[in-house]
Amino acid sequence: MLSIQTSAKKTRRELLTVGGVSLLGLSLPDVLRYQARAQSPRQHHGAGFGRAQSLIFLYLQGSPSHIDTWDPKPDAPAEVRGEFDPIATTAPGMMLSEVLPRLSHQAHRFTLVRSLGVKPRGLANHGAAIYMLMTGYDPSNFTPTGLSVPPSREDLPSVGALVARFRPSQRGAMSNVSLCGPVREGSVTGVGQFAGILGGAYNPFQMYDDPTLPLPLQSLSLPTDITLGRLQARIDLRGRLGNGIALGQADFDGYYQQAFSLIESASAASAFRIDLETPTMRESYGLTKWGQSCLLARRLIERGSRFVQVNWPSGSDTEPAAGPDGSWDTHRNNFPMLRDWRCPVFDRALSALLEDLASRGLLESTLVVAVGEFGRSPRIGAPTTNNVGPGGRDHWPACYTCLLAGGGIPGGRVYGASDRHGAYPERQPVHPYDLLCTLYHALGIDQATEYRDHLQRPRRLVEHGGVVNGLW
Repeated sequence: MLSIQTSAKKTRRELLTVGGVSLLGLSLPDVLRYQARAQSPRQHHGAGFGRAQSLIFLYLQGSPSHIDTWDPKPDAPAEVRGEFDPIATTAPGMMLSEVLPRLSHQAHRFTLVRSLGVKPRGLANHGAAIYMLMTGYDPSNFTPTGLSVPPSREDLPSVGALVARFRPSQRGAMSNVSLCGPVREGSVTGVGQFAGILGGAYNPFQMYDDPTLPLPLQSLSLPTDITLGRLQARIDLRGRLGNGIALGQADFDGYYQQAFSLIESASAASAFRIDLETPTMRESYGLTKWGQSCLLARRLIERGSRFVQVNWPSGSDTEPAAGPDGSWDTHRNNFPMLRDWRCPVFDRALSALLEDLASRGLLESTLVVAVGEFGRSPRIGAPTTNNVGPGGRDHWPACYTCLLAGGGIPGGRVYGASDRHGAYPERQPVHPYDLLCTLYHALGIDQATEYRDHLQRPRRLVEHGGVVNGLW
């Protein structure tokens, strides 16, 4: 998907070169082959293959405590179970923490995977875990302790970029969109978020403005002195000139036309007209940056977007603070932060999203996943590798939980289980790479699909792993 910065004013020269992006690893025959594959009847690939038409990826950067949200441990010692009590849900036998009361009434619509676990490269820091979750590969250029480095063209592509390449949206809709806030780990922004070696054509459209306020949509409209016909003529002229200059220049034509189709299409810009929603609907999601971004995700999916990622507004490795946009990285004051701020905002928005999608008949075709890069330590206030203060929980990649809803996955179930302290998977362990394989599978993208890196080496979508067929 094209990356169009909403904050930059477009000059006429930039308008002429709209869509000028890298095509490394992609040839025109590739484009035609993938388009033909998308239009042809799919072969049978087992349960759930291609059931989802779109994906909403709710990324809880900073990582909530699984024990205090999805996977309560009421029989564990006090220093493990924490301050919250479990509550019953609409799914028999599934318990949630008391700080998720609204989601408890939506449990019949989602499945919890309580046996996710991973050993990140280096120490248990956010950066490596984020990169692994977002790309399906171990990072090769991070520090020995797993700290992030800035994104580069050498990175492997993100989930959204691969979806945009192998399962693009129809003309006039966005294939890869990122909302709410950038992914951050410390001073590094954009970990695992871009197309990397695939080229900028598949980067996300980034809309990080606060949707509780009017959104700037200049990048999806033309200057007053430019008409659609005039823009199309410029694109046609550039294509004709390019075809005579360099082999492969014609490959750019598709991207110019893609950019033109977004400007031409009324639905692309109208998806961001959140002000057209009723006050009641907006309030149901919560008048917060996260809540309104989840509502924007529904509007985008409704108008044909394939992949929408909603990032929690505060980055990983950020000091937790009071307020609706604060961090999940609760090395200290875990319980008041979750009880008073994080969980009420999250609980309200996700519950509204699931109910809204279901009422519109979109949940069956839209897969929703909510996950952080890892969990939090079972023992409260006990440091493992990081600074943990009173009432805090440390990083814990060995075991955590994710939520999956829609896209053909039945709700009201729990897949896998953690041990009695929530420390390690006890049954049906799932690697994050298995989760990514499952997301691709649900979207109808064969996990054996390959692309080429800069050295023309074949790369699989995910370094290793397989589809979790037991979810269907």
